[in-house]
Amino acid sequence: MNNNFNNLEPIEKDIVNYLKNYCNGLSHSISNEALAAKFQMDKRTLRSLITHLIVFHDVPLGSCSRNHSGIFYVSSQYDFEVAHREIISRIKNLSKRAKHLRLGYYESIKDKQLQLI
Repeated sequence: MNNNFNNLEPIEKDIVNYLKNYCNGLSHSISNEALAAKFQMDKRTLRSLITHLIVFHDVPLGSCSRNHSGIFYVSSQYDFEVAHREIISRIKNLSKRAKHLRLGYYESIKDKQLQLI
């Protein structure tokens, strides 16, 4: 893992440094709203930036929607497990949603085809 983060843009470095210093671990997480306000950006831009940092720069950032809701710098095995479990849960929910979208769509097509007969 690249923990040097030298190839980050200035705003990316600022966010990583802030999270690493002030939001280190689940118990110190910060809400999306508060972090977006701190760096004067909208929540959608912040979410995209966080995803970019994780996917393209291997920055260990986690999020949780339960007890300590928010974004945090992953600094322990426990933090990792919580962040990983959160992602897996979201994947399962999105997969279920995609399945039912597909079923609903094909059911509606079938109904239209039956009407044409």
